[in-house]
Amino acid sequence: MHGIRWDDLQYVHAVAEHGSLSAASRALGVNHATVLRRIALLEDANDVRLFDRSKDGYRLRPEGRALLASLKLMDDASARIRRSLALTSKGIEGTFRLATTDAIACLLLPGLLGALRKEHPSINIEIAVSNDPVDMSMSGAEILVRPGADLPPDLSGVQVASVRFRVFGACDYLAKTAGLSLQEHKWLGVAPGFAQSTVGEWQFGSLQSGFEFSADSFLALAGLASKGLGLAMLPDFVGEYTPQLLPVAGLPEGPQTGLWVATHREFRNQADIETLLAFFADAFAGITID
Repeated sequence: MHGIRWDDLQYVHAVAEHGSLSAASRALGVNHATVLRRIALLEDANDVRLFDRSKDGYRLRPEGRALLASLKLMDDASARIRRSLALTSKGIEGTFRLATTDAIACLLLPGLLGALRKEHPSINIEIAVSNDPVDMSMSGAEILVRPGADLPPDLSGVQVASVRFRVFGACDYLAKTAGLSLQEHKWLGVAPGFAQSTVGEWQFGSLQSGFEFSADSFLALAGLASKGLGLAMLPDFVGEYTPQLLPVAGLPEGPQTGLWVATHREFRNQADIETLLAFFADAFAGITID
């Protein structure tokens, strides 16, 4: 293919991921016409059709899948280059990337960064937020703070705490539904992409009904639950942070998972990375989250 403007690829990726122009435009923060125009220009410039259009949405053709596969190779190479450059850095200064979930980034991390700045005044931290473990691992971050039962083989780190989950609901909702069984309640579910997560396994194994509302973010689920739309299985620290929510008594205990501070294996034994790992491991170990 020729004449590619690489920023056009984000539009292809968004439509492929979300299945429609309108959903892609919302995800990218642009209007519907912009997405349509940028994809059309890319197709015309390269004399190729990337999508099959139907009333059910947009489906990638083989040409589009090949294009996105090449884009992933570029992202992987970019992450490797970033990590290689970090290996040559001198001292605990400069910019480092930390990948974590939105709940940890919003509720736990801010209280630690002031102490980090006091210890290392020349450091800058970029926070990369993702609730997808695969995206988080591929983010090119030097430090990862992530929940999970264990770490994938390309990461090395330490489990610093356990995260306990409980069922939470809004006060008004609980008052109206006292005495209902597990199955009789309205539930706010994790999105299908979370099916392999700790909560996903619990919900899809314990609840037989579908979910009227679902999300791939515990912060989003907490917001929905706070409006009385149903019960949500949440990390304790998320449920307790949300004033309108209360833990629900009389239901089965929720699962637990680990909280890890990690880095890519190729970063180990680098003085700056080891210093950051030690700082965040100590800091998160001092937070009560289970």
